[in-house]
Amino acid sequence: MTICFGESLRRLRKEKSLTQEQLAARLNVSFQTISNWERDESWPDLSMLPVLASFFGVTTDALLAADKAANERRIQDILDAYDAHKPDTAKEHMPVLKAALAENPTDYRLWVRYMECLLYCGGGGLNCAPETRKEAREIYENIDAHCTNDRIRMWAKRLFVMHLHSIAQPLEPGGPLGKPELQEEAERILAEMPDLRACREHVATMVSLPGEDHLRAVQSELASLLWMTTHAICHHDLYGKAFPGEEQTFQYANEILYAEEITQRLLDLFYPDGDYGKNTFLVIYDLGYQAFYNAVLGNFDEAFAAMRRSLAQALAFDALPRVTTHTSPLFRGLAYDKITQDRGMAARMQELFGERYPWPAGFKEDKRFAEAMGMI
Repeated sequence: MTICFGESLRRLRKEKSLTQEQLAARLNVSFQTISNWERDESWPDLSMLPVLASFFGVTTDALLAADKAANERRIQDILDAYDAHKPDTAKEHMPVLKAALAENPTDYRLWVRYMECLLYCGGGGLNCAPETRKEAREIYENIDAHCTNDRIRMWAKRLFVMHLHSIAQPLEPGGPLGKPELQEEAERILAEMPDLRACREHVATMVSLPGEDHLRAVQSELASLLWMTTHAICHHDLYGKAFPGEEQTFQYANEILYAEEITQRLLDLFYPDGDYGKNTFLVIYDLGYQAFYNAVLGNFDEAFAAMRRSLAQALAFDALPRVTTHTSPLFRGLAYDKITQDRGMAARMQELFGERYPWPAGFKEDKRFAEAMGMI
């Protein structure tokens, strides 16, 4: 927050037609003290601020000349910039968030994003540095104890629960938990969090006024429920570890492909015209997984079809304006702001397909692979 106390004090003194010596006498301080205050070389004790404010007949904010509106605009710019690009540029945002917190130490909007940024940059699981763990805990406890905004508190709880779970993992595959006490703490915090019936999207469907507000609330909840449903399928036991690259998942290729196809059919049912909105990036990844596991199973024709569709969807998503309006029947008229997911999906899939997915022998040598990659 920008503070211009010295300039404010000088202006208020002159408005009362007082010299520095006269003001010093009224306040029972030295002339040099007033001079130092007006040059911002020193500040009065906190106990003196209400005395000064009362003397001049102003609020303490006016006395300090704290430009709240301008400061709020600066903070909002920082929040928007972070939300638009996390987690890919987390390291770039850390110093910005830290500097903003130095001036706004009670702004929990900044704290929760700094916490998220810290955990992204600090390494996950057993690789998380002790100092990162300590700082993350301190931030979480500060937010949980003092923040009155439930959305921010639940955000912090979600981050901290996932953090605790990640560092409680076994020291070796198949072994016991390395830190079972942290898993127990995570489960205690989890028990404090509301269930789906208490979430904002669901409650809004019941309290929004009839008409467009109610329709948008219902549409928003449907979109969120589809997002959560696809994530739940990803974590289903039959799904295994779906990310291509872990050899032990190849034996579950049929099961994983089955789950991916269910996900795609579900989304296509709700978005028959392919206007997937906030679920678009899930569709892009889902089609990428379908391409990989079809290739693993030797279904090259199906694999290339899914690969081309994934890349086409990624290119179309990248080309969308930041805010678009849904056209699918159940979501028609609902505005979608892709600021939270605009991560350059075509470039992301190019990296995954070209470098990270361990395609089976012969797949990348097939001329159709180069043709598909040439779409980008």
